[in-house]
Amino acid sequence: MSATSTSQQSRSAPAHFDEEMLDHHFEYAIHGGPMNGRSNFQTAYYQRIRKDMWQVSWVEETGTTVTICLDLPEKRITTFMAFSKGHWDYPEKAHGYKREKLDQWRELSKIGNQTTDRHILPEQATIDKIYKGKGSLQEIEMEWPTL
Repeated sequence: MSATSTSQQSRSAPAHFDEEMLDHHFEYAIHGGPMNGRSNFQTAYYQRIRKDMWQVSWVEETGTTVTICLDLPEKRITTFMAFSKGHWDYPEKAHGYKREKLDQWRELSKIGNQTTDRHILPEQATIDKIYKGKGSLQEIEMEWPTL
């Protein structure tokens, strides 16, 4: 079985695949676990799976790759994260806010082999609150650099 994007297909795809969004920011704050205290924003790629369920993916300056599935009606999040060696081995250096630690975060991506030195972490969690708007997240500018 192979998958192709709607732009590569000659036949029409189901309607929800046409709702793919590219080049939009995803902003988040982490409140638990080894990355507790991290606040970040990334250029993310969104795909609607079905009504009120989205897959969101991005690559971070630390070299970490993230894919999450947001199930809004069930208030569930399912993630797949492939942490770079530097990000996983030195999580305290990845805490804080990107605008204040960008150079330090980029240095974490240079530790180890980016192909094989990864810590894979699939997780699930309950979403405590769903905000309309940014909640307590910091203001970001869309032109600020991301990967």
